[in-house]
Amino acid sequence: MNAEKLEQKLIGVLDMQEVKAVAHRFARGLDRCDRQIIESCFHKDGMDDHGFFKGSATEFCDWVMKELEKFTISQHLITTQNAEINGNSAMCESYFYAYHLMSTPNGDKDVIAAGRYLDTMEKRDGEWKITLRQATFDWNKITDAAPLPAPENDPRTVGTNSKEDASYAAFANIRK
Repeated sequence: MNAEKLEQKLIGVLDMQEVKAVAHRFARGLDRCDRQIIESCFHKDGMDDHGFFKGSATEFCDWVMKELEKFTISQHLITTQNAEINGNSAMCESYFYAYHLMSTPNGDKDVIAAGRYLDTMEKRDGEWKITLRQATFDWNKITDAAPLPAPENDPRTVGTNSKEDASYAAFANIRK
């Protein structure tokens, strides 16, 4: 393989990694209720279609931040990803499994939704971002929550849906 073909192949691998990483970054933004992270996944003219919400990326962020307030904690898992790139355009299908803990007058509920994000993306100014996200929902389930028993003075670090989460300090430490 000559140097030019190797360079093209490496650029393709890097582009594919960057395209797939957008869905992971988006999931982290949702789970930490971090609007800045969520917005960073969309181009300024980006759009979102979640079925019950359709609008601009900015409007989506307004909507989803209010939706996330309903939950004590959330966890979005990105699993299978299928992507294709054609020049500066890409399509990435990312399977998701979203878990939410919701307090209700009838007790805590586990709210689980599973589906796929269909992300149409473009590379602009060297950066891959979403121009259109269509969420597809394959199944969901709501059940009574069954909390894990915790010992008194539990020493475990507990995650939060805010910038107080331990991950922010951990990333800040590596940047020193």
